[in-house]
Amino acid sequence: MRSSTMGASSTLLSLSAFVAIALAAVFGIVHVPYVALSPGPVTDVLGGPSDGKGLVEISGRQTYPTDGQLDLTTVSLRGGPGLEMGLGETLLDWIDPDVNVVPRELYFPPQQSQKEADAQSAAEMTGSQTNAKVAALTELGIDVPSTTTTQVEEVDAQVPAAEVLRPGDVVRSVDGRDVADFPALQAAVRALPGDAEVRLGITRGGQARTVTTRTVVANGTTLLGLTPHVDYRFPFTIDIAIDDVGGPSAGTMFALAIVDELTPGAMTGGQHIAGTGAIAADGTVQQIGGLRQKVIGAQQDGARWFLAPRAECSQVRGATPSGITVVPISTLHEARVAVEAIGKGQGSTLTTCEQS
Repeated sequence: MRSSTMGASSTLLSLSAFVAIALAAVFGIVHVPYVALSPGPVTDVLGGPSDGKGLVEISGRQTYPTDGQLDLTTVSLRGGPGLEMGLGETLLDWIDPDVNVVPRELYFPPQQSQKEADAQSAAEMTGSQTNAKVAALTELGIDVPSTTTTQVEEVDAQVPAAEVLRPGDVVRSVDGRDVADFPALQAAVRALPGDAEVRLGITRGGQARTVTTRTVVANGTTLLGLTPHVDYRFPFTIDIAIDDVGGPSAGTMFALAIVDELTPGAMTGGQHIAGTGAIAADGTVQQIGGLRQKVIGAQQDGARWFLAPRAECSQVRGATPSGITVVPISTLHEARVAVEAIGKGQGSTLTTCEQS
């Protein structure tokens, strides 16, 4: 009787072990189409009191000492192309209050490779730096001459051209007729009806090729749906040095740092301010996602104020960590005014995300 009982127990233990191994395999091997966002590293663009050297270096123009901190914030993202999350990992993240689990398609197009995602992230960072420079100088009334080119900056994902054009392509001709500049390209496309087939002569990676797509119509105007690259001629040198950070979300903080360095007096008044937001060349602050995780990261790093794209306030309304105030902004000018108010001890006069 005893050996029979021991045999049954051994069988039960073996079965339990098998089930545990099987579940572990399923939870680890079965990939799910989600990504997890958690608080990422925080970097002071002004350099902070520890080293005094910020990320922005300006030469050829008078600059002024800064004080306090202007932190760019990041999100640690897991589950991107080539790094898919397992079912078990996803479930654990789902119950973590500091992590946000969202469908992967919100951040990565279908079939995008890890190499393509990395290249896009790097390109977005480069673009954010250029936009930050233009926006900051424009805010200060400094002219930045520019030329709009026929090089593709990006293509609307919803138009037919997105299937044949890539960022970096240079459009050389439309239906066999050369286009020397962007106005010529624009005129050639606008002369076509909507949903017309059009042949584009392009250069990609130094190689000439021809692609065929169709036009679209928006607000009565025939378009291809591409955003052209703009060449800017800066009146002096502005270098932004940062490693291991991609995407466009640091643009607003870069722009504020440039404004601070080019204007007398420390704009922050010694305060510790963090923020996020992509920025357009015209100074518009654009939403970027992951706001709650960025606010958590900033609060943990000691920031007491946070500048956030106004359209994203709902992400933290009623869920703002204690000890930090989130201020909504829509433009670089609004961000500058907010930082100056905080620096003067007038932060209590600002509207917050909790109030908006």
